Amino acid sequence: MSQKNQIKKLAINKDIQNLNLSSIGSNLLFYSYHISFLKKLIAQNRADDDPQFISSFSSFKGEIYENIIYELLLRYSLTNNEITSFILKGPHQNKNVKNGKIGLQIDRNAQIVYKSGYKDISEFDGMFFTEDSVYFVESTIVNTTSNLRKRLRKKKAILEILFPKLKVKALIILTNGATGTNVFPAYCTVWVTKDFDAKVLLDKILNREKGKFKRLKSDKFVEVSDLDYYHFKYFDTLKFLLKRSHDTENHRIDLKFLRTNKVRRYFDIFTKIYIGFIDEQNFKALVPNVELEISDNIIYVTIEQKDNNKFAIVYYLRDTKRKLKRVEVLDTRVDITDKDPKGFTNSEVKFMGYVITPEFSLHKNSIKYIENSVTKWKSTDR
Repeated sequence: MSQKNQIKKLAINKDIQNLNLSSIGSNLLFYSYHISFLKKLIAQNRADDDPQFISSFSSFKGEIYENIIYELLLRYSLTNNEITSFILKGPHQNKNVKNGKIGLQIDRNAQIVYKSGYKDISEFDGMFFTEDSVYFVESTIVNTTSNLRKRLRKKKAILEILFPKLKVKALIILTNGATGTNVFPAYCTVWVTKDFDAKVLLDKILNREKGKFKRLKSDKFVEVSDLDYYHFKYFDTLKFLLKRSHDTENHRIDLKFLRTNKVRRYFDIFTKIYIGFIDEQNFKALVPNVELEISDNIIYVTIEQKDNNKFAIVYYLRDTKRKLKRVEVLDTRVDITDKDPKGFTNSEVKFMGYVITPEFSLHKNSIKYIENSVTKWKSTDR
């Protein structure tokens, strides 16, 4: 790596590396945990190797690991002169702060989230600042890190919009045995801690062995509501991208615009960008031999960024039962999947129903040209 591209990494301390809990006291017992099902399994005397017990206990272990890391990072920030401010959450936060429709806030689970239109856009295990950077924290006990690396793009892209004058960096904290620790993007600092026995901590929580909460005080500690940042409006941005992608003068899709660095960031957030719609006749000419009863004669057309860093044309439509379908033409088959009725895509398509006008209609020949172009695109880690 060249000197120009080198990024200074934060150094782990021994307390975090060894998960030394001596300074935390009883603080872990003041967090909330999703353990009602786990308690039921314990009451049923389920064996430790029962698949349901393994899954539920692993979820708890992941929750408490995140809280351990957060507590230790609070203390780490006190002695690290590079850190200028650290966001409070959980039992440390001000409980009287009210959440709004949009912005960075602490949700009902005491997590740092970014909301837009009351919907959670992204969640952060922790967040802190240095003089020129904003760091987001990801901590996990999962050994395979490929899915984690995919999620980083969205979080980084959102923070780049919220804090355009700061560098966005990530602190990734994993346990021993995690794979892929050396293939994270350059903006990531990766720490590896020892593993730990979550059973002892679970017993304390179940026995309600609460002591006194240790509240730390420092000018570095700030509420998320005190931050100054730009707002990101999820659905307004989708509308902007749809309109801006249409070159109304030449009546075509502006592919050059869709390949700008700004739009690449939006692909990282949305995964897909809506570029218009086609009718059933054009759709069936492009996707023959697909037996779908289509409602409204509207099929939404998107350019989607795939997990393999490539791009593809993907269609979204509602059938006559109003179920939302995702349709993608692959090399040897057509992939049709149902979308979660409570998921983001359903909300997006519902929103597009209010935005779409005849000017956004596309012809099959236009789709073929666009598809031929976008399949040659390739995204890279930024």
